[in-house]
Amino acid sequence: MSSSGRKPGDDEILNSLKLSDDQTVISPIASIDPFEVERTPSLLMISGPQIGRSFPMLNNEEFMIGRASNCDLPVEDDLVSRHHCKIVLSAEGAELIDLASTNGTLLNGRRVDRAELKEGDQIQVGSVAILKFHFQEDIEAKFLGQLYEAATRDFLTSTYNKKYFIERLQDEFAYTQRHNGELAILVLDIDHFKKVNDTYGHLAGDLAIKKVAHHLLSHTRKDDIVARFGGEEFVILMRDIEREKAKHLGESLRRGISELKIKFDNHEFQLTISIGVACLSTKEKIQFRSFTALIEEADRKLYEAKVGGRNRVVA
Repeated sequence: MSSSGRKPGDDEILNSLKLSDDQTVISPIASIDPFEVERTPSLLMISGPQIGRSFPMLNNEEFMIGRASNCDLPVEDDLVSRHHCKIVLSAEGAELIDLASTNGTLLNGRRVDRAELKEGDQIQVGSVAILKFHFQEDIEAKFLGQLYEAATRDFLTSTYNKKYFIERLQDEFAYTQRHNGELAILVLDIDHFKKVNDTYGHLAGDLAIKKVAHHLLSHTRKDDIVARFGGEEFVILMRDIEREKAKHLGESLRRGISELKIKFDNHEFQLTISIGVACLSTKEKIQFRSFTALIEEADRKLYEAKVGGRNRVVA
């Protein structure tokens, strides 16, 4: 053995282990700076209509919270002012500023006009919305986004699921009644869908449902809520629209879906849909005692469309 403690042949082994330019270099853990990971300031809704959703403040020097639709985080609540509060981001940190809101902004349970934000602070605006201020890494943001999508979206169609739809319907119904507005529901069902499954198989049926969902999503307004209510039934929730306009949209959707050509394996087939429309409208003096009564009325109209021969809209 040499004076260095190496055995004969050790030098050859060491030389053979030298990394070439395209090989991976493994750094000791101690040499990695944990603060090199970029962390984005974000708000996580821990109570309220979008519970579980994270709102990253990307490239925003000011992040606005309020009831107005142009806010970075709109909150539908009569106790929230149109422009309720904002978060100002700078190199020094984050500051919460109340914008002379009617009912105030709470930080960790105390009403504040302006205050420095720290990791874990909780901001409350209105009656139910509570937001947790935190810093999140990109991978965490992606994970939280996926959790929220999984909780609110239908896996097959990417439309909203029934649970999310009912929650939004309750909120929108109450808001429309308070503000003497208009709210429409379209309930639609694919005609003779069992025949599609029996003739072409369930995979073809799934494809048909996805094609219908894609058409609905791409031919409705950005703020409309399209949801799969179960099986081959869908619902659409529309704010600020009169009954005749809602019926006109239903006719457009019915006609467009009837023109779809669905190809599966070596087969091609077409579908039709039936639609029931119900509308809550102060202007037209159409009122309902509850949100369930509104959707029940849309269901009755759908039944009339089915009995009347299908492939039609009844309002």
